[in-house]
Amino acid sequence: MATKRGYAEEGDGAAHSGESSTQGASSSPYTTYQQVHEAMVSLKTAATKAAIHETGSRALASIKAADLPGAVRQAAVRLARHLCAYPETDTALIVGALVHVLDTAAPSTRCEIYSALLRVNEIKGIFAATPKVAILLEPPVLRDLNHTQHHLRCAALSVLPLVRMRGDLFETVCGYTADSHPKVRQTALAAILRQHTMGVELPVDTYDDCVAATKDDFEQVRLVAVELLWAISSTFPEYPVVIRKHRGGETIRLLDDAFVKICDMVNDGSVVVRQRACTVLGRFKQVDATFLCQTFSKQVMSHLRRYVPRSGGGRGGYAGRNRGVKGKTAIPTPHGDTDVEADEFRLLDSGAAGAFVHGLEDEHQEVRDATIESIAELCAASADFAAKAVDFLVDMFNDSSDRVRIRAMRALTRIGAAQHIQLTEEQLSIAMSAMKDADYAVRHAIYAFLGVCVLAKAKWLDRLAGGFKANLEKYPADQLPIYASLSALGQHHAITVAFARSLLGISDHYLSREARIDDVVYAGNVILIMNAKPESRKAIAEALPDYICTHLPYLNDKYPGCLPPDIAHAVPCKLAFVKLMLDRPHPDPSVSKLTLDDSRRKISDVFGAIVATLEDVVSGDRMDSDGTGAAASLAARVSEFNALSTDPEKAAPDERQQAVARYAQLVSHVLDVQQEQQKQPRVLKLASLIMHRAYELDARTVGLGSGCKLALAAVRLFAHAAWLNAHALGRYDRRLADKMVGELVRRMGQTVQLQGASIHCGGIRASMQRLEQKWSSNDDAMCQEFGDELAAFVRQFTPLPFGPTGLCRRASAHLHARPTAMGQPIEYNHAFPLRLPLAASLRWVARRSAVAVAVTLPTQQTLYLAPPLSTIKPQMPMHWAMHWDDVPLSLPLSSGEATAVRLSVVLLCQAQMPWTDALVVKGAAVPAEYSAERYFRAVGDPQLQHIAVDIADESHSVSVNPVEFRAPASIHTRI
Repeated sequence: MATKRGYAEEGDGAAHSGESSTQGASSSPYTTYQQVHEAMVSLKTAATKAAIHETGSRALASIKAADLPGAVRQAAVRLARHLCAYPETDTALIVGALVHVLDTAAPSTRCEIYSALLRVNEIKGIFAATPKVAILLEPPVLRDLNHTQHHLRCAALSVLPLVRMRGDLFETVCGYTADSHPKVRQTALAAILRQHTMGVELPVDTYDDCVAATKDDFEQVRLVAVELLWAISSTFPEYPVVIRKHRGGETIRLLDDAFVKICDMVNDGSVVVRQRACTVLGRFKQVDATFLCQTFSKQVMSHLRRYVPRSGGGRGGYAGRNRGVKGKTAIPTPHGDTDVEADEFRLLDSGAAGAFVHGLEDEHQEVRDATIESIAELCAASADFAAKAVDFLVDMFNDSSDRVRIRAMRALTRIGAAQHIQLTEEQLSIAMSAMKDADYAVRHAIYAFLGVCVLAKAKWLDRLAGGFKANLEKYPADQLPIYASLSALGQHHAITVAFARSLLGISDHYLSREARIDDVVYAGNVILIMNAKPESRKAIAEALPDYICTHLPYLNDKYPGCLPPDIAHAVPCKLAFVKLMLDRPHPDPSVSKLTLDDSRRKISDVFGAIVATLEDVVSGDRMDSDGTGAAASLAARVSEFNALSTDPEKAAPDERQQAVARYAQLVSHVLDVQQEQQKQPRVLKLASLIMHRAYELDARTVGLGSGCKLALAAVRLFAHAAWLNAHALGRYDRRLADKMVGELVRRMGQTVQLQGASIHCGGIRASMQRLEQKWSSNDDAMCQEFGDELAAFVRQFTPLPFGPTGLCRRASAHLHARPTAMGQPIEYNHAFPLRLPLAASLRWVARRSAVAVAVTLPTQQTLYLAPPLSTIKPQMPMHWAMHWDDVPLSLPLSSGEATAVRLSVVLLCQAQMPWTDALVVKGAAVPAEYSAERYFRAVGDPQLQHIAVDIADESHSVSVNPVEFRAPASIHTRI
């Protein structure tokens, strides 16, 4: 591999003609698995160009050696796959060798080769760049499709889309959806689904194969079939499908038929299939209303039944169940799923009828959760469906699971935000019972739900106010959520003077004593009354004692957002001083008086300004339209955006907008570094912020495309370059300086290899070549030019565009307090390990293997512990429940005073350059006395391989009390 050659130069004998140039005299193959493993480890510590070439030559020799054990050849294939990630590697040469070995390799080795080819294509797109690879690979792939081992058939199916034309591809793959082995059937369906996710239009002929796969015995096959049904139906929603039963037929849309098929899978025997089916149902927003409403009734409605004339019968319409041939006795039909005597057939199977009812009644809460989410999604598209769903979702308030109850309440809140929900008396009773729940999250969710409801009778509102009063007295921490709900209820109801006086306890015959202004129940009643409609608010204020109006300025300042913005107009003219107090600016400038619509408009305007400034920075314009610097402008607008986003009383921006705002904050730090290059402490601090927040944005945001990930990789590269530029490399040992520069050049090479880098990263590639050339010389003048070139790269760096196009979600974790300690400190002895319980709900976490528990000791040392995967249970896609009852912890010897240990949940993301990134994140410079030997010891430290990103909304503190160890008394000492 010392001579870089294109694959097109090799011809059919690439694997043989390249042996002399790649192996040489010293390129002997690896003979044991241990040798291959050691080579893999050595590459991670010292990936020089010579080492990469030597390792690649030996790996190719091992792959071609037919007499080696299969395990060694498979390990060599994995090593070759790893080498393809380096820019110095001739990827075409390695791929050519792998393709030519397929004819002689064992089945297990061929599986490994197919896996390696897929990975190399993901990294460098070798099949698109070199079409000849696909031509040479097609014969062995087609041959392995008929192999007796199912593992090899699966591997060949995974590679087939890369070598086959799309017209023939689906015809070939669909033939394996009926394979004898379930893994092959699953792989075939997954290959079709992968083509859909890549933007390829699926042929409608595959629909029948997907329908048949929904009845497969293997649950993994049915899982993929559900997704494929949605993919095909969303591509061809209006395609006609003929339903034939009992000599009759009806034509319906393919979208409706797919909806019916997935409804039937809600009764599947597998929990995960039922959960997936309920989740996918929420995507059918364009399904016909007749099928949609049938999901809430287990009995098939009349509009989904069709008359079928019997043979020899008349031409009349449906004449009843027992109207048979004249002269014959009618046989009573039992009430079951299928009526064999009925002159009708149904467009909806009896098992599919009432699909959402089955989902809400499922014994597993994961299925109930998914059903509620799908109902909420469909309610946003159909008002009639939303009206039917309210009663079923209110019944879920009695569910045994706290999480299901909360999800049902939040779903109803989303429905009520679009159109107010009118509660019946029975539903109000259920809601008020939920207000007594011991879980604060359930109570807060029911408060928000009641805020979007409308009560038909005034006496019900008085009854509800009594329930709020009881909760204010029992749960003082619920004060603000209750006030927000009362404020919304006042706006939705016609409040009369008589109701207001009765609620405040004002007599018509006696003077009322002034209420205490700090009475929480009185404040809630005033908020409810003063949020009445504007036309009746003034009459109410005039009919009430004057002291109530004098309390309004205090309540308006203490509980911002609970009183209407125009409350001053309701104050009588005789209390002009109260009007002046209400119209004055709020003493806290961070509190705005924006309405919900104004808040949404303000967020949109600020976000638009952020996007416009980012576009100017990307295009090279570093000055704002008003003459201020782009860094200051971005920082100010991001700060304003964050203030609007964190206000719980105002509209919240979506996750996509928040991701762009976080990237804009990174860009503002980049501009600050470029302005303060000469201030080393400031540059190190800003580089630490940029590096850690870029990792955090990448790890916590689900749904970022390749362009966004490239932009974040470029920002991390800038932080690395700015950190290195803050060092005087001439003070360090030459070997250490070589490693420091080598890591930067390697990071540049990895960045330009990312997808989309060919368009945006031309300047990075040119800078990498110049830096590598200048540093390779030992001339002092060239080293000085290297420093100038590095400083110019930092100064002239331009951030890449960042624009998420799809749905984004942010990973988070909510820690639940465990009642084991009952609020008392946990006693421990330093000689024995302490085990602490931890429970958390994880949302939008893609991989549970990346989750870790961060433990901060009293010495402020932080440990990262990987929980067993069995303690993290899936709840729904990307949602997990973690219950780790024995977090092992060894505490140091203490002075005897009680202290605390803090627990949190983090995501461990792979560090691109472990040694450098650890120092950059800490904001630390390399000491002048740091040696190369110390570098080699530190670079292999496993603790440096990951960057920890905290995702917990709030850490959990556990009080611990050290105790002295006392040996148990023996029988002699007791005597």
